[in-house]
Amino acid sequence: MIKRSLLVFAALALGYSLFLHFTRVDWDTTQHLANGNRIKAERFAFDDAADGGTVIIGSSLAYRLALDSFPQGTANLGFGGLSVYDGLELIRRSGRKPKRVLVETNILFREPDRAFLDALFQPGLYQMRRQLPLMREENQPSGVLFGWMKQRFLAQRSPEAAGDSSAGPSAVMLNEHRAKYAELPADSTQARFADMLASGAQALEQQGAEVIFFEMPIEAELEASRLAEGARALVKARFPTHRVLRAGPDGWRTTDGLHLAKPDAARFSGWLAREAGPR
Repeated sequence: MIKRSLLVFAALALGYSLFLHFTRVDWDTTQHLANGNRIKAERFAFDDAADGGTVIIGSSLAYRLALDSFPQGTANLGFGGLSVYDGLELIRRSGRKPKRVLVETNILFREPDRAFLDALFQPGLYQMRRQLPLMREENQPSGVLFGWMKQRFLAQRSPEAAGDSSAGPSAVMLNEHRAKYAELPADSTQARFADMLASGAQALEQQGAEVIFFEMPIEAELEASRLAEGARALVKARFPTHRVLRAGPDGWRTTDGLHLAKPDAARFSGWLAREAGPR
């Protein structure tokens, strides 16, 4: 009985591996936010071509950045619910050596999630996922099926239905963000985060990477808040000679005060790609 079960398992695993190899799944297999974060992290860690390229690191604000305008092979490590420190640590632990790193500065006072990367780099499993694509997060059968169905559904929708219908930020979410952005961490906490950011940037620069800071557009009243001003002051004080990119007011629309609506995220992506280009 056990032998038969093992043979069936081996046959299914082999069949699915062949399916992945010949089908070349190129649709989005993301099922939820944490799953999407893991897919991004694995793709970056397992992609040898990431060396010498451009990497974007940030929070969920950078998650929607479109890569069409950036150099081919650019990786977006904007992680939903996580921080820039998770992206910096991923680069370090993966051993990747990017040429240019764009660091989002909107959310600098959020603790890194150690468990996120510990799970990715778990000894044994990490090496197996690297060698066996069927074990990777993006190749989960449920995700592949869900992504295929989603792709077919979107292809059948009219352009009007597929457009972004956001008429403005959610009032409930905007009120929550107002309260959070009115507070600034203690000086000692700010200093600790500044040290973490400086350490990560220095490690990248010692490998020859250019570090560029950028700020995602948010609602004007939040841009003028104590928290946002504090983050800008931190970057200016610790990185006075670095490039810091901030788009001017241009009618940017958000869905909740912080996250850009899709059309605006695409428009900002084009702006950022141009401004962050080599000089």
